[in-house]
Amino acid sequence: MASIQNTKAKLQNYLRRKIRVNAQIKAANPEYRIIINKSNKFIKAQVIDATWNVICAYSDQLKVEWSTKSDRAKSAWSNLWKLMLEKNVNKAAFDRNWYLYHGRVQSFAEWVRESGVNI
Repeated sequence: MASIQNTKAKLQNYLRRKIRVNAQIKAANPEYRIIINKSNKFIKAQVIDATWNVICAYSDQLKVEWSTKSDRAKSAWSNLWKLMLEKNVNKAAFDRNWYLYHGRVQSFAEWVRESGVNI
């Protein structure tokens, strides 16, 4: 019985974070959004044109062999950065979805800033 209550609490925390993050990003009305999706092994990122809700660029690292998860995330960012340069995207909002800002998500955001994208 305790595990069911624990699961409900985790789900409520997840939904609260997701709603809060989406509300803050959409209130700023950015032109582009960088959205992160991750699993235990992989990370995917996409750039969405917020005015038309169209995917401008997409990158994952499912086929890349690296030693650590952070290295995989960095390869996904480098691929996405090349696509963003082709589309002339210099400013975007960083949408971490409901993921906590630490680990691979934090590293990804730092690489975005180091590359010169204003987030």
